[in-house]
Amino acid sequence: MTTQEDQPQEFVGYGPAAEYLGLKRNTLSSYVARAIGPQKARSVQEGQYVLPVFTRDELDRWSAERPGQGARTDLVSAAA
Repeated sequence: MTTQEDQPQEFVGYGPAAEYLGLKRNTLSSYVARAIGPQKARSVQEGQYVLPVFTRDELDRWSAERPGQGARTDLVSAAA
């Protein structure tokens, strides 16, 4: 079993970050493009590609705050 200490502090690209979060790569990419995903720490150039770099702390923060699968975030509660 991997522990948090076994995980890297930074994830380069959508693939490793998505795997860490338990998401598909395209899902994470879409969330970031729509500004509802975790914030990139920076970007790095690898050949012709510009890859995002995510920190483990940011991924953990975003994951803890996300409403969850199937949550309707577009509805206003009745109490409001």
